[in-house]
Amino acid sequence: MTAAVVELAPWRHERGVLYSPALTELGLAAGSTTRPLGSMGGSATPSHDALHARAALAASLGFDGVVRVTQVHGSGVVHADAPFASPWPRADAVWTERVGVLLGVTAADCVPVLVAEAGGTRIGAAHAGWEGTTRGVARRLVAALRAEGAAPSGMVASLGPSVGPCCYSVGDERAQMVRERLGAAGGRALARRDGVTTFDLWTANVEQLRDEGVGRIEVSGICTRCGGANTWSRRSGDVGLLNLAFIGRRA
Repeated sequence: MTAAVVELAPWRHERGVLYSPALTELGLAAGSTTRPLGSMGGSATPSHDALHARAALAASLGFDGVVRVTQVHGSGVVHADAPFASPWPRADAVWTERVGVLLGVTAADCVPVLVAEAGGTRIGAAHAGWEGTTRGVARRLVAALRAEGAAPSGMVASLGPSVGPCCYSVGDERAQMVRERLGAAGGRALARRDGVTTFDLWTANVEQLRDEGVGRIEVSGICTRCGGANTWSRRSGDVGLLNLAFIGRRA
């Protein structure tokens, strides 16, 4: 197996959107929203406001709408041909091979994982908080694409803005659950500094993608709490206000 290329590449900011350099190189619309575009969901956001914000984003990117799922902090993966009828499927990852479909996952501090075939049409998006990360949602998304014929070595994955190891402290009970679920990989993602345990979600997800054989992995390195990118962050007090990470192939 060829070793993955892992690179730190801060996402480019343009008109309220942070764009993934690696995925943009493939001709994809791929990135994450910031505060100026409004909250894209969450308990503190009126549903009609979130719907309007998502519709405006999709239109600005050249799509009819955003395909969403009901995120449950798990590892379920579903396939989408078009926006789902209500109620949306309960899952934390979604993929498509359809041109013109814009996939989206919401997050404040959780990691958005965007994946695409470099030479094909299959794309996917996952929402990886501490639960999704320790339950292997990124790994399961890659496995779903592989099951449909996509070669992991030809995939490009990008980890978008999320809470970084600089700002994500966890208690002893959660740290133990990370170790139990991820084993040695969990131990490598945990660190003890000044009496506080931190969990590096970026490292944990990179390891899963690398273990699945993904050829190129990009990490934005933007912390939603302290990274200065004007993103919503639950750890900064933005409870119920969400960014939207997205990926789509234009028609």
